[in-house]
Amino acid sequence: MKINNFNSNEKILRYTNKIDYFLNSHKTLIVTELDLTNKCNHLCPGCCGNNENNAELSKNQVEIVVENLKNMDNKGVILSGGGEPTISPHFEYAIRLIKNAGMNIGLNSHGMNLDDAKCELIATNLEYFRISLDAGSPEMYLKIHGMKPQHFQKTLDNIEKFAKLKQKIGSKISFGVGFLTSKLTECDMENFVKIVKERGADFAQFRPFTGDTLDISDKLESLKSTYEDENFKIVASYQKYKEMQNIENRGYTKCHGMFFSTVISADFKVWACLHFRQSERHFLGDLREQSLESIWRGARIREVYNNINCHECPILCRNDSFNKTLDKLSLDIVNSEFL
Repeated sequence: MKINNFNSNEKILRYTNKIDYFLNSHKTLIVTELDLTNKCNHLCPGCCGNNENNAELSKNQVEIVVENLKNMDNKGVILSGGGEPTISPHFEYAIRLIKNAGMNIGLNSHGMNLDDAKCELIATNLEYFRISLDAGSPEMYLKIHGMKPQHFQKTLDNIEKFAKLKQKIGSKISFGVGFLTSKLTECDMENFVKIVKERGADFAQFRPFTGDTLDISDKLESLKSTYEDENFKIVASYQKYKEMQNIENRGYTKCHGMFFSTVISADFKVWACLHFRQSERHFLGDLREQSLESIWRGARIREVYNNINCHECPILCRNDSFNKTLDKLSLDIVNSEFL
């Protein structure tokens, strides 16, 4: 069972060719978050998606995106949102197209819309699948997802359904359930772990709400010692929780990560950061007007790079850990020849 350790600061160093492109050329993309749709049938009060904009990629646009990503030698695609990817009419088509193009696929979903066909499609084509449950009780689910107890139960049933199918067909997909931590949700952490483990997921994953600084490190260790075994792991964005006491010192002033990780939204546009979809300051280009490769070669991406004020970005953002690593490439180090 292969489980993501969320160690972006180490992963980035595996791509020496991409770092070479970063220093000398343009073909830097490693991972792209792709929003198939901005539509969603959940009512999360703290939604960071764009379901106020009902944009949705057409079949032809999906084809263009995949061809562009292939030309850029992009390695991984995360189907996320935006909205809820599984309600896109082109969900299945996109997965098969991306897979045939030689890229690995991950999926972040609220998990409520799964049926037998979707479960089999996901289990046989994806590298990882994470359901965002974010609660250990119907009461918390209502607060975080804005949905009723029957929807909570439906999602739990779907977690169990997928876990059983995975085991039945011998799928190697990494299947987990996510939980966003904050002072509000902390009380549900243990019950969340219990119900996720009981329903057969490979792992429970903890990560902080964007901007939240609650350090749950001690509680994580307690949960791991109580509930982990050879078939079930508890994982977390440890690098983020470790930084909770030092959030004022980013250690970098440039978002180097925007060259390696990007977002293509459901309105066919490219953005420097998933946290700033629809922000004009982070807009890189429109795929109706130019290719992804021309965007990466153009002046606009450098303009955005030079003008982003990292101090205005969310603390502990997705790019934070590998920004710290990449920033070391530009350090002025005395006597660097003496290793």
